[in-house]
Amino acid sequence: MQLIKRFAQLLIGPFYIAQHFLRKSYIHPGASIGQWSRLNIGRGVRLKKAVLDLNSGEVTLGNGVWVNTGVSMQPLVEINIGQGTTIQRDTIINGDVSIGEDVLIGPRVFISSGSHVYNLLPGKRIREQEAHASQHGLMGDYSRKIEIGDDVWIGVNAVIMPGVKIASHSIIGANSVVTKDVGRGEIVAGVPAKMIAVRHGFERQE
Repeated sequence: MQLIKRFAQLLIGPFYIAQHFLRKSYIHPGASIGQWSRLNIGRGVRLKKAVLDLNSGEVTLGNGVWVNTGVSMQPLVEINIGQGTTIQRDTIINGDVSIGEDVLIGPRVFISSGSHVYNLLPGKRIREQEAHASQHGLMGDYSRKIEIGDDVWIGVNAVIMPGVKIASHSIIGANSVVTKDVGRGEIVAGVPAKMIAVRHGFERQE
């Protein structure tokens, strides 16, 4: 049975690559994509040697999205990335994540809507608790969707924590850990990230 599934995957992959080629999109032959049918991409997408684990959910890449080598995505339900967004090397995106249009994501950014299960069964090891949660279909309870607006710049090594909403036109400084929502046009930095300025033209109108 495993051999049949593997053979099917080998046939399906080239079919999807050919289909996307007709849309003027490019998928690197070295990209690792599980469950091709759960990958939805628009026109002009550039997907380099990324790893997309689609066993649990779908990934949608809008028109002109550019994904660099070493990027990893593992959706719980869906990762949705808007048109014109670029994702640099070795970034990790997990869980339930919505990213807007024309977003600039630097190298080694970590975006995850999930967290480890550590208080479900008091006194038990974290791995035991997560195995229990997985067996009982509870892992979704430990995911809080991350939402990122349009025209956001996320600097190298930034971490976006579960449940955070980042409004459009904002900037996340390098090495920042974002634990709270970020307002429109705000520039935040630090651990935890705090507002240090507002982009010109996006000041609040009284």
